Amino acid sequence: MQETRTGCIVCTGGKGYAIRKQKTKRIPKGTMIDIKTYGLIRRMALDGKTIRSIARELDIARSTVAKYYDGSCIPTAEHRKERTRKRQVVTEDVDSFILECLEEDEREGERKQRHTAHRIFKRLRDEKGFQGAESTIRARCRKLKDARRIPKADIPLLYDPGEAVQVDFGQAKAYVNGEKIKIHYFCARLCYSCAIYVYCGLSENTETFLEGLRNSFEFFHGVPRRVIFDNGGVAVSEGSGKKAVATEKYEAMSAHYGFETVFCNRAAGNEKGLV
Repeated sequence: MQETRTGCIVCTGGKGYAIRKQKTKRIPKGTMIDIKTYGLIRRMALDGKTIRSIARELDIARSTVAKYYDGSCIPTAEHRKERTRKRQVVTEDVDSFILECLEEDEREGERKQRHTAHRIFKRLRDEKGFQGAESTIRARCRKLKDARRIPKADIPLLYDPGEAVQVDFGQAKAYVNGEKIKIHYFCARLCYSCAIYVYCGLSENTETFLEGLRNSFEFFHGVPRRVIFDNGGVAVSEGSGKKAVATEKYEAMSAHYGFETVFCNRAAGNEKGLV
């Protein structure tokens, strides 16, 4: 390291940095440095220079050099831009306006014309002079909607012995005479004991369904009071759930064996969770 006549300090070891000493102003203690000065400190530190020597050559306080010496502190992380817009707190009037929009949607019942969060934000801005961010209104709408939702309740399904059986169809692959084929299996399970019966066939039709149901009664040595099934076409001619209409063959079998038919609601797997 040597000083030239022009007042420049030049590294003679080929490290490639230079500082004009005559133009350097001492950085007061506690002042943030820029990224270029930080780079000089780090390169000189990696060259083995001490904190004292770096502070003297750069005319920087030793405490400042020590702060950035090992790279654990980066000045860019401390120079974050301050918010140019103050965050507006959501007031009770804003909440009331959002709730009025949601209640209006419920009264009108027009699904395609409901208030989206974006539409509510625009109305707040135009009608109420709201100056906050759209993201704030989106978050508030989501929170208020969640608070208005009625949580779903789970009802324990308890059964007496012989009270009910749940039935359903499924599919599987099986080897028959060395050939891999698709089979359809009828499954019945008692709701109290969880005893299970499975009947396999080559198709899923009304005949297979009724035969599997009859065989399950023989296997269980009795007929449950209720048979719980979904809305499959093998038993239902139209509708679903409480509005389901049973096929003539299934209705005739129900009347003959004296069991009650219970069809599940759509998308309600909890009503038939054993099969």
